[in-house]
Amino acid sequence: MCLLLFCPAPVFAETEKRLGQVAKFVDGDTLILDSGEAIRLVGINTPEMARDGRPAEPLALEARDALVALLADGQVLIEAAAQPLDRHGRTLAYLFRPDGIHVQEVLLREGLASAVAIAPNDRYLDLFIEAESEAHHAGRGLWGLDYYAPKAQDKVGAGYQFVRARLSRIEMGKKWFSFSAGKSLTVLVRRSDWASRFDYSPAALDQASIAVRGWFSKKKTRATLVINHPFMLERCGISPPRLCAGD
Repeated sequence: MCLLLFCPAPVFAETEKRLGQVAKFVDGDTLILDSGEAIRLVGINTPEMARDGRPAEPLALEARDALVALLADGQVLIEAAAQPLDRHGRTLAYLFRPDGIHVQEVLLREGLASAVAIAPNDRYLDLFIEAESEAHHAGRGLWGLDYYAPKAQDKVGAGYQFVRARLSRIEMGKKWFSFSAGKSLTVLVRRSDWASRFDYSPAALDQASIAVRGWFSKKKTRATLVINHPFMLERCGISPPRLCAGD
């Protein structure tokens, strides 16, 4: 029985899965198995829980509680991502209930997570985009809160955010393409990543209005975002409207 509002039809890909037993739910996108293995739900990001003196973000507890409810009996099927570990040593995986319900998809449809794409881990990206779009159009969860509205390019802090910007300068180096919005924001893409995944010229972003999502670093007044997948950079008025919706 599904305990949440939105339980889509089971989705099973022809990919090997293993059964695990959950021992602890850390937040909406991280859990610990009884073996001690840390699992990070790949392809999504949920609001941050309180830590290091910082308060919890809106809907962080709701996202964690939704994950608990989804996996109430503790059993979970684990499908490893193409790149199976993150820089913290956590397993990156797609999670399913034994009845086939895709955990990430449910969190996205409830508006308790946003989709992310870090190549090569984009196996279910089309599904995740569709699920996020449904929640976004309905103003569900984080999509109905001003806290998560895309920030202006000069209001960006450190951490995961949605940002709107107008690019003013492009630099095409030997290894990196650099896209800057004034003195406040820079988006970096490796030349090799652009060549293998982006289907338009970087010059097309000259003076472009864009929206980006991801984990920003901040040094003095400049925020920097490194991406390797085109989903993370939306061309307003050209790409399917997601963060640019309303233009």
